[in-house]
Amino acid sequence: MFDFLIALITVGCILGAVYLLFFDEDKDTSIQKRLSQVKDGIGEESSGPEADNSANKIYEALSKREKAKKLNVLDMLKDQSEYRIPILGFILSRFKFTQIVKDLMKKADVKMPVDLFFMIINFCVLPFVAIALLKNNIFILLTGIFAGAIPFAVLHMKFKKRLKEFGQYFPDSLGVISNSLRAGHSLLSSFQMVASESPYPVNKLFKTVSDEISLGKEVRDALEDMVNHMPDSEDLRFFITAVLIQKEIGGNLAEILDTLNFTIREREKIHGLIKTQTAQAQLSGIVLGLAPVAIAVMVTLMNPKYMEPLFETTIGNIALFSSFLMSFTGFMIIQKITKIRV
Repeated sequence: MFDFLIALITVGCILGAVYLLFFDEDKDTSIQKRLSQVKDGIGEESSGPEADNSANKIYEALSKREKAKKLNVLDMLKDQSEYRIPILGFILSRFKFTQIVKDLMKKADVKMPVDLFFMIINFCVLPFVAIALLKNNIFILLTGIFAGAIPFAVLHMKFKKRLKEFGQYFPDSLGVISNSLRAGHSLLSSFQMVASESPYPVNKLFKTVSDEISLGKEVRDALEDMVNHMPDSEDLRFFITAVLIQKEIGGNLAEILDTLNFTIREREKIHGLIKTQTAQAQLSGIVLGLAPVAIAVMVTLMNPKYMEPLFETTIGNIALFSSFLMSFTGFMIIQKITKIRV
């Protein structure tokens, strides 16, 4: 009964961590909704009460937009990863690892206090540690370490998802910027247009940059700071380099962005072709990595006594850990072989 209770608490903590990390999306769709409301209000050609309602909708949408601008500035001025518990924050701030976690949360766009994140990790690990000490089983302790790594894995997955979405919508944003520059708008106005019309996460990144420039930050510093929000995006690095070079030596930035847009789209086509060609090998790696785990779980459920030596004895624990380690190593080797850089 005690083991069941501990396991139930552990599962609840893990599910809570996944919920807090996955469903804390800050996808800024409010701008799109407000713009659609304004367009719907303007597009209605009516009179009387309907015209008054349309005017009220437009006024409410514009007032919400101005309020959102003020909130954006306030969000920039405050630390999104501030500590909720001062004493715990004072302790964690003395470790360099805390700053690494804060940077990872910033990349994943997770607005959660760092001390709360570490508390989730402790709630995931401590039940397994308690059971391991009571039963003197190292395998349960290793399981606890694996459970403690789940929040970090979730952060990494959120960052990869955000990076993928950014790469998907970024070429369209380059087209918006180049067309805006051809129309005679400034670079700042082009960024603000992207922030208003592009989907998440491109809109949030350009909104942050445009707000920083509006507050008086140098354009070079604001553009270079974009890399901190999306560090693994080569397309963003190319864009920043092109803009900075154009500001130094001059040239037609709209034409440069069009060329960059074409290059990014062609490279994405090559990425899709490579992904198609290597899909079978990647699936083979996943199957080979999960097969030992699935077989071990099935045999344990069908004949627990047959698997007891692996869990109850030291030699069995070493053999079990070695088998999982070798399976994981084989999976990583196959993933490395099938990953072709373009």
